[in-house]
Amino acid sequence: MYDVKAIYEAKTIQEAIRLRVEHPEARIIAGGSDMLIKIREGKAAGTELISIYGIEEMRGISLDPDGTLRIGSLTSFKHITKHPLIKKYIPVLGEAVDQVGGPQIRSIGTIGGNTCNGVTSADSASTLMAWDAVIELQGPEGKRLVPDREFYLGPGRADIRPGEIQTAILISKESYLGYRGNYIKYGMRNAMEIATTGCSVNVCLSPDQSTVEDIRIAYGVAAPVPVRAENTEKAVRGLPANEETAETIFQLVLQDVTPRDSWRASRAMRLHLCQVMAKRAFLAAVNAAKAGVTNEADVKEDLKKEIPRDLPANVCTCGERERMASFSADMPITTAADGKQFKVINCRINGVQKTTMVDVRASLTDLLRKDYRLTSVKEGCEVGECGACAVIIDGECYNACIYLAIWADGKDIVTLEGLAGPHGEISELQKAFIDETAVQCGFCIPGFILEAKTILDSGKHYTDEELRKLLSGHLCRCTGYENILNAVRKAMVERLEAK
Repeated sequence: MYDVKAIYEAKTIQEAIRLRVEHPEARIIAGGSDMLIKIREGKAAGTELISIYGIEEMRGISLDPDGTLRIGSLTSFKHITKHPLIKKYIPVLGEAVDQVGGPQIRSIGTIGGNTCNGVTSADSASTLMAWDAVIELQGPEGKRLVPDREFYLGPGRADIRPGEIQTAILISKESYLGYRGNYIKYGMRNAMEIATTGCSVNVCLSPDQSTVEDIRIAYGVAAPVPVRAENTEKAVRGLPANEETAETIFQLVLQDVTPRDSWRASRAMRLHLCQVMAKRAFLAAVNAAKAGVTNEADVKEDLKKEIPRDLPANVCTCGERERMASFSADMPITTAADGKQFKVINCRINGVQKTTMVDVRASLTDLLRKDYRLTSVKEGCEVGECGACAVIIDGECYNACIYLAIWADGKDIVTLEGLAGPHGEISELQKAFIDETAVQCGFCIPGFILEAKTILDSGKHYTDEELRKLLSGHLCRCTGYENILNAVRKAMVERLEAK
């Protein structure tokens, strides 16, 4: 159970604004990958929450009639990385958010939550700043647009006024047409890591690709808030797109950054990182721009198409997203005489429809383990780091410990118990883990197997490097990673060969 005083649910933007006005001390919870951890750690214990997780109009990516890219604030990192409009126009944003946490965190974490936290280390922050993004907010006074460069007021503080919520992030076509970029994150680990320093560089080259017509250099963890290297940008515009200009950037960026000492890295190390990363990101961005950029004709063509705002419905294992939503209880939260809050939810667990009254403070781990005795869902770190509690929700892997039980309403949930055959026989995936001796103490294995199931269900062939990244949200204390990788590879190859 989370130490929460009360939770209020909003299903529309206007309802969220009303709740913000009625409960000014309440804090917004979007995906929960940050807020629920703060509550668990005691930093935000006893708080009131306004859940906006159910506002579907704030999800997805689309093109406005004027060519502006509109990214709904509740769009998850995983969906941003995979969306066709992101891949086509600003792939570097997808690459940047694909470095946030692990796969399960990227399923629940939202672009809005990542920016509203106001932290300089957010992987999306410097990248969006390099795209001249604009933040869309809505509140009692209506809609307000704030340039991303003005949105960050200080460490952990963003320009969000009383009653307002962030609804979208906008990138005008003038900011992305003709540009290509590169983002580099430096950390001590390749996954589940907060950036020591991050650098994002976008370039627009001259028609003959010889000169830098425009450049934007943005940093995370190089100042109290994400910053642009404005002095360096001015000096570099009009210079040749070559190694010499890269060296000029290396020398000049020090005038634009003010990193500090911390336990992650010294100021001196961060200054050096700022130089090296900007140089490398510039050269990579130049090469990307030379390989091809988008133009006005691409936008006109896409405006004629019906591009889905969100990922295709076949992301859901059951392939019945609409039907799943139709049996949602859609019940309001009720308050008992003792002040405790409850909600009736309907969901499908391992193929069986369930109706449950849940305490709003409960996590999905609490629901599955205590109400349905599904003990394959382990209680591990309880802050979304180890992956032992992983479950599949509508075809994607999530950490059940940082997923509120009330959000399970209308969802299709699969635990390890759901992989068993009609007579209790194990799946081919579990058999592969046995064949490759991938099971040691077994505590982490349910999470690994469920993540592996989503890998196999994609129908794609992955390299070992790609498999390692897809499995990176799970920790094995017995350090049996190689055997686990062998098992997933074996099951993947067998599945593909059987087609």
